[in-house]
Amino acid sequence: MNNDLYPLTLEPVISEQWGHSESSIYDEEGPREFTQGLIRLAADNSRVAAGPMAGRTLGHLKQLWGADLVGANAADDPDAPFPLEMKMRRTGGSALAVGLDGVSLWFFLKAGDKSTLNAGFEAGLNLKAAAAEAGGDPGRWADYMPEYEAAGKTCLLLPPFSPLLLGAGLDVLQIGPPAAPLPVWPLDGGDGGSISRAAESDPPRWLAYESLGGGMEQVFDSENLTVTLVTTSLMRGVLSQDASTVIWPLEGQGRLRTQGPAPATRIQPGRAVVIPAGLGRYTIESGAEISCLIIEAA
Repeated sequence: MNNDLYPLTLEPVISEQWGHSESSIYDEEGPREFTQGLIRLAADNSRVAAGPMAGRTLGHLKQLWGADLVGANAADDPDAPFPLEMKMRRTGGSALAVGLDGVSLWFFLKAGDKSTLNAGFEAGLNLKAAAAEAGGDPGRWADYMPEYEAAGKTCLLLPPFSPLLLGAGLDVLQIGPPAAPLPVWPLDGGDGGSISRAAESDPPRWLAYESLGGGMEQVFDSENLTVTLVTTSLMRGVLSQDASTVIWPLEGQGRLRTQGPAPATRIQPGRAVVIPAGLGRYTIESGAEISCLIIEAA
């Protein structure tokens, strides 16, 4: 084990901005003055906020720490991006979001009274005919997609190559593999590859889980990604040696207790914390209950 390992609190990075931001992006309850756009919370270019590696990016630390940071599987390709990306999108007016080329999870943190979204394609849709009819016009997406009412504290599983159209008034946490460019949607109509991949995908699926309460609940599990919802005042765990972990606090504040150069790391809403794969045992503790998403990438 690398004795320099410690939990990495990350600086949020504004990636796209259509609104207004002058002071801090986050307070204890989440983003405030950031009215519209996209914030990268954990990605290849995310920088460490404090400690011996402050200012360095996850991409740089992957080169430096290798499997100790990302696990044995991800370390096999040192030039690949960090194993997962976590981003938050805020739609003050309306914004367009495209699904990734792998499975992605979308946690709707907040939603307005009349907020809606469109996800996936209508059942039985002739994708080839729809692509030809739309002619690559993004304004036609909603014609081919079912509409859903959006609600806070819900979770949508979006299969690969499924489009997602976000309406107004949403705060959405996006978790998945590193983003990759996709063809013009609703489909490019070129070599037909994207059409066949979209046709083979499962429909989007809403994931049911209990409201925030005591205990641990696995929200999603696949060969690439595991997401667990934890509400606790004290939790002990042993990290897998083949995966890095991201902790995203939803409610409350607390600390991570570990060994190494940073034995106590503050955890608070709005700040992603990466726990290196080789760090070993850790404890989440709080004076009151704290709720977190624990996200492991294979």
